[in-house]
Amino acid sequence: MCSMPDPRLAPLGTAIDELAAAARAEGVDAVAGRLAELWAMVVAMDPELAQRLPGYTEQARPDGSGRA
Repeated sequence: MCSMPDPRLAPLGTAIDELAAAARAEGVDAVAGRLAELWAMVVAMDPELAQRLPGYTEQARPDGSGRA
């Protein structure tokens, strides 16, 4: 199986690196907007992933409260 690189992955990788750098420099609270932008990039690449997210988070929370 041959895999062709998706050109959308490079900006996503760059955004992840920038987010990590911002978290180190500015603190975790300061990067919430950047994280939302990153998530929007992921959703644009795979809209079905966004539809499955609630199921993942509910499974990850033993009390089903919707909070981590």
